[in-house]
Amino acid sequence: MLLNLRSIMVSRFEEVNDHDYHVYAVPTFEPQFCRECLSAALYGHGSKTHLYMDTPMHGRRVGILLDRKRYKCRGCGITFSQRCDDINDHHRATNRLVSYIESNGLNKTFTSLAEEIGVTEGTVRNIVGEYITSLEQKFQFETPEILGIDEVHLNRQMRLVFTNIGECTIIDLVSSRKKQTVIHALYRFKKPTTIKYVTMDMWRPYKDAVNAVLPHAIIVIDKFHVLKMANSAVERGRKALREQMTKEEVRQLKKDRFLMLRRQRDLNASEEFLLSGWTENYPLLHDLYFKKERFYEIWEHNHNRKSAELAYKNWQINMKPEIRGFFFDLERAIENWYHEIFNYFDYRITNAFTESANNFIKSIARHGRGYSFEVLRAKTLFTNAEHKLKPKSFRSEFRKINTELPEEVTEKSPAYSGIIEDKILNYGVIFPHEPEKRNF
Repeated sequence: MLLNLRSIMVSRFEEVNDHDYHVYAVPTFEPQFCRECLSAALYGHGSKTHLYMDTPMHGRRVGILLDRKRYKCRGCGITFSQRCDDINDHHRATNRLVSYIESNGLNKTFTSLAEEIGVTEGTVRNIVGEYITSLEQKFQFETPEILGIDEVHLNRQMRLVFTNIGECTIIDLVSSRKKQTVIHALYRFKKPTTIKYVTMDMWRPYKDAVNAVLPHAIIVIDKFHVLKMANSAVERGRKALREQMTKEEVRQLKKDRFLMLRRQRDLNASEEFLLSGWTENYPLLHDLYFKKERFYEIWEHNHNRKSAELAYKNWQINMKPEIRGFFFDLERAIENWYHEIFNYFDYRITNAFTESANNFIKSIARHGRGYSFEVLRAKTLFTNAEHKLKPKSFRSEFRKINTELPEEVTEKSPAYSGIIEDKILNYGVIFPHEPEKRNF
């Protein structure tokens, strides 16, 4: 019972070196019938010894040299080896080692784990990959009504993030944000028609993918990505002005970037005094700052769509020629995404939650440097995750569908047989979060 495996009988134990044990063993099971035709006409056909790795013992790697007899059936002619229920032939490891790799493969790098247990990195990668696939099947998230789409930088690449805005949960991480990848990811939703709204930034592949897979969904551009373009315009103008100044003038504008990007309503008395001095002495700074403030006010006021569009037109008309070039990118973006940007005033949907979700995902990545994207995804969505679960009864769905049933049909009637059961619905990953701080 050295190994404590029922289907294996140990014949000899050997200490190979300071890092490895070898255990010589044979299976305990002797077949009585052919596994294909159930014939009892079997005869020996030699034996083969293979090395199967087991979980570490006393801090050393354990290799089982298993001598398995081979049999041939006189009835159907097939050849097979002794059955051994504790062995995974596909990975040349014991079943408990496979479980050990599944448990540790998401917390250790593949290389370090492979070195610890004495298998190749490819074996660890394959086992963890199969485990992640099983987790995918186990955790099926419900399709959201409001889908948030954004990206997060992981492993030196931009990755796609899907969130359920209505439930405040993360529902998927995808390897890239290329159009075909986004399309494939959208097709994975169980009920695509459930998605009524999609909020995103101004990335064309997102829009093209949503229009291809969810043509019924309304796209709403996250207002933060629109507003921050006004800040970018101020930055461009501020830098252009500094290039024309003397060193002494530049020194007088210390911390000008901080104050120029700060909202006027958030300035304290000393900051307001300092900013007013700059804007009086440098008309360009005055025009840039207050044009940015007027743009923000369009999104702050309780506009309907029509009045917001009118306010924007007036904002454009009243722009001075000296600063229009700095706001060119903003005006062009609104021209290209006009309908989707002003959808905000009809539906008031933002992607602020997804920004918080991105910070949560990055925190997991920081604690797991060296992990592949697949492992980080599994840790985020499955193993390290707290899921938002809600019970749902099929009883209510049945009543809704069968509206023509007579009133005397009750829950105990045969008509209800087989469908009265509760199901737990999973709406995705929840996490402690604070609303993303945005410069509104």
